Amino acid sequence: MSNTTEKTSNSLPLIKKEHRNKVLITLFLLTALAGGGYWAVIAATSSSAPPVALALRLVYIAVLYMPVPLYTLLISRYVLSVPVPFRALLSLKHITVKKYALVAGLFLAWAVLMVGSVVILGWLWPETFGHLATTNGHLVHNLEKLIGTSVDTSAMNMPPTPLVMLPLGIFGALMAGLTVNAIFAMAEEIMWRGYLAQAFAGRPFCKKYVTIGVLWGLWHIPLIALGYNYGTANALPGSVLFIGFCVVMSLVLGFVVERTRSVWLAAVLHGTFNGFSQVMLLLVVGGSSLLASSAVGVVSLVAWLVIVATIAGLRAVTMKQHSNVSAWQNS
Repeated sequence: MSNTTEKTSNSLPLIKKEHRNKVLITLFLLTALAGGGYWAVIAATSSSAPPVALALRLVYIAVLYMPVPLYTLLISRYVLSVPVPFRALLSLKHITVKKYALVAGLFLAWAVLMVGSVVILGWLWPETFGHLATTNGHLVHNLEKLIGTSVDTSAMNMPPTPLVMLPLGIFGALMAGLTVNAIFAMAEEIMWRGYLAQAFAGRPFCKKYVTIGVLWGLWHIPLIALGYNYGTANALPGSVLFIGFCVVMSLVLGFVVERTRSVWLAAVLHGTFNGFSQVMLLLVVGGSSLLASSAVGVVSLVAWLVIVATIAGLRAVTMKQHSNVSAWQNS
């Protein structure tokens, strides 16, 4: 039987090495083109009003850069005739309320760890790590910093305190992660935790998802090098940090896929995280984007590492208990 029709343990077709390599070559060629296009957009909008420049750049990223993994698979399938199991990768049949609860629980655990860390670090070392916004002045400052121009607050309905944005932001992120953000995130996840997870199906869990995480991080480098997430001044350390972040996040998303057998649920977690990351940009005042004022900084990475370690610890305890039960039954 051909490798393209054999099944793995989660009922997805195995993928031949030569097909995987064609897809990866296509992916990084398209990434180079998309990265060059983003550089051109930055150059073309350099003299535009900051809000206009920001909007055009974000539209480019959302429409032409972030969906590159999906575009790669479409070109591979319909232009290069490489088999791509779209139907299996896009299947919704394994999604259940219980499995979504796992995804929501992982996100909420990260959010609590992240916000709690920002509060503690901001109290101890506010100049280094920043602190949570406690006044609307802080909120306006961050908004102006984000869009690059002053904001007229006279026509705005400001919250009684910026801190109400935390529960509202968490709820909004959960809703967005189930809907529009999941669709955008799936344009990435269909490649990383979908196609490539099957392409590396014979590898142990950590080796597989660390490899995918490194590739995922490298794919972002053209954006990071041009100032995305960390600013141009932090392009080099930001690139190294983001690869590490992608490795850790890949382990979490890989756990979701392996546990739920659904790429869509990985996209839901990815999209939920992306939604709340925008809230953090508004709520953390000062500090470095490499540390706590960004959802992809060191503090966030450590929060996800704690979750990964917790999952690994619980898994080890469960396996030991099963081993002890089996030994007792066989004695």
